[in-house]
Amino acid sequence: MFVLDSGLFWFVQGIFMCLAVLGLKAWLADKGLRVPFWKWPLIVGWILFVGVAIAYVGTSLGEGEPQAATIGGLLAGTAAAISGAVLWRVLRWG
Repeated sequence: MFVLDSGLFWFVQGIFMCLAVLGLKAWLADKGLRVPFWKWPLIVGWILFVGVAIAYVGTSLGEGEPQAATIGGLLAGTAAAISGAVLWRVLRWG
């Protein structure tokens, strides 16, 4: 995986992440939701949680453990859906 060792890959990855955050900020502004500074760590934490859940499923499948991927995906997916709904309520609050 020499591609992941190159600085260019991670540079491009960082650019895409910045564009995603700016797009999220613009989308929230279009929806009329004001997001103060204390809500941003909640958003970032939820995005990281979903990313770790996806990475867990992918890693489990890559290791040849489909049962672990299924159970972990269901548990993490359910937790992500519930916490995402709670986060959405928090974003709309205030």
